[in-house]
Amino acid sequence: MTYESDKFADRLEEITESLIDTYCYIKSVAKYYWKEQKRFFRPADVANNLMATNKELNWLRQYWIINTYDNICYLKWGRKWCLNLLEEEKILLPSNNPILDPNIKELIECVCWYKDENIEYLYKSILYKYLNVNDFTIPSIVFYWAWWSWKWTFVTLLATIFWEDNVLANLWQQDLNSAFDTYKWQKIAVEFAEVSANNTNSDIRILNKLKNIIWAEKITVNEKWVQPYQIDNIAWFFISSNSNKPLQLDDRDKGNRRFSIIKSHSKLTNWKEINKAIRSIEKVRNFLAWLYDKYPEVLDYKRLDTLDNQDKRELEERSQNEANNFWDWFEDNYPNIKWKITKMEVEDKVNKYCFENNLDEKEFLKYFWNNSRYSKKKIRIWEKTHYWVEIK
Repeated sequence: MTYESDKFADRLEEITESLIDTYCYIKSVAKYYWKEQKRFFRPADVANNLMATNKELNWLRQYWIINTYDNICYLKWGRKWCLNLLEEEKILLPSNNPILDPNIKELIECVCWYKDENIEYLYKSILYKYLNVNDFTIPSIVFYWAWWSWKWTFVTLLATIFWEDNVLANLWQQDLNSAFDTYKWQKIAVEFAEVSANNTNSDIRILNKLKNIIWAEKITVNEKWVQPYQIDNIAWFFISSNSNKPLQLDDRDKGNRRFSIIKSHSKLTNWKEINKAIRSIEKVRNFLAWLYDKYPEVLDYKRLDTLDNQDKRELEERSQNEANNFWDWFEDNYPNIKWKITKMEVEDKVNKYCFENNLDEKEFLKYFWNNSRYSKKKIRIWEKTHYWVEIK
């Protein structure tokens, strides 16, 4: 018995000493998680990696050499019985020297086209996310228009603040359409670049995919070889584009509260100095201290509202469905028509609208009622059924 016990202890010590990677067992998905590779593995694969038997692998769990958790999380302060994959100690701390480096200032101003309301909003957004890492309700920021404004350089600044492993940049349209997820939740900031397909139906699908993850408290992750699982979503999302229409927004009457729009017309000229500055730990720590000093009111914010600016109104105008352009025209031209109007009267006005705007009325009416902000309804008067529209 003593010999067998000694043999068992020696083998356990041998395997433990050879462990150079960190494995944990996650009960909710019944798999091992390799922290360094950020991947799930089946027990048999972990045994092969460790050159151990399944029985020996169970020993490692039984004696807590490999820890067991109920689930995984990615949250500041973590969650009980969960393996927290957010390494908070790697997020940059402010210095005691509040200085805004002129190159960081130039980057923010250039991205915001030197508009004061956009600049202030972006500064406050950075500080708010820094103070509220777990908040999933921060509006997504859409940077668009100018070439060589180095919008991606702003994401590099975030990578210095939050640590590069916590920032995922340059995802594309295909990443939203893939059967398996590229964004797997372990990020504080995520950037999508050039997601527009320049096709209305495709762009609406892309918008709906984005709306499924932006402001979502939890997301469902679909990885290869792993059963889909739900996890907390704390990411702050960015969309960048050189297009004049970076994203197909909903019609403006729906609010588009998930998106803050910032348009840039300027190009960075001193990009080498700016890239050096945003990678400087000292300068970025000073920048964080400057944000605290400049915007102390953000410390009391309970949430960050969407930026309501002219840039957003212009993009909403370009995204507006033609059917609702008609209703804008209708409300401008017939302000006294309120409450109810018959379908026949609406189509009479459509005829006039199409004539004034040189549109094919037959093609216009083909999708009009599907996209109209006001729907037609049936009303029965005696033995006849009529269609009417309620104008709110």
